[in-house]
Amino acid sequence: MRFRNRILFWRSVLKTNPLKTNFTLLLAVVCGLFSCSKERIQLPVKAEFLQEPKPCLMETSNPAGRSYLSDSLVEFNCADKYCGFMPLSSRNYWVYADSIFNNGVFTELRYDTLRFRNTVKSVNDGLVWWEAGLDLGLPAKIYTSDSALFGLEERMFSNGIRDVKREFGLFAGDSVRYLSGFRDAAAITRSLKWNNPVHTEAGDFTGCLYIDKNARNYRRDQVFFKPGIGVIRYVREEAPMGSPRVKLQRISTLVSYSFE
Repeated sequence: MRFRNRILFWRSVLKTNPLKTNFTLLLAVVCGLFSCSKERIQLPVKAEFLQEPKPCLMETSNPAGRSYLSDSLVEFNCADKYCGFMPLSSRNYWVYADSIFNNGVFTELRYDTLRFRNTVKSVNDGLVWWEAGLDLGLPAKIYTSDSALFGLEERMFSNGIRDVKREFGLFAGDSVRYLSGFRDAAAITRSLKWNNPVHTEAGDFTGCLYIDKNARNYRRDQVFFKPGIGVIRYVREEAPMGSPRVKLQRISTLVSYSFE
């Protein structure tokens, strides 16, 4: 009714100028429509958009040296998100460009995505262990605190016993060297603070750690790790069967990433 009264008003005003009547009436109709729309249309806001984002949890435990029996690790559907040395959530992902080599000879370029979809909980201490879906120099199952990353691996020649080892993390000084190993070979790991920027498609990263894990004449892994982000670049060299000389097998570089 209010809109109809506006039209009648403009007709009465413009009787003295019939040449402009049609144009002015059209302008009045448009203005009336916008006015009515603005007054009447109100889009509801969903309650889920009004909620604050769920904060991430910070882990601080140091489980290095602990061991777990197989029945003390239970499947666990983790819906929380964790921040710290490496942010972990079932929704987080990292995309890598993988340059694949056949004993030092380049063969192809492909893209892979790192996700952590499967988790287990150690019932003795309540820690959540995340299973990596892609080999990037990380252990198969990891736990991260605010300053370090730990691996959970089955002890050789044991009946399901799994040992915890501190893989790498923050440290005092500029470098540190320690005994480590691949699953079937002993190795020496050297970690140092990398002051130069690491350039990737995902951005330029400073303040990284460089981890060099080397089992001579067998395998060598090099990892550039940005605390708070994850693996920025991974280089793997391995000796072919019957050869004592390691050769380049793979280079993975971060392309993009998304954190919940």
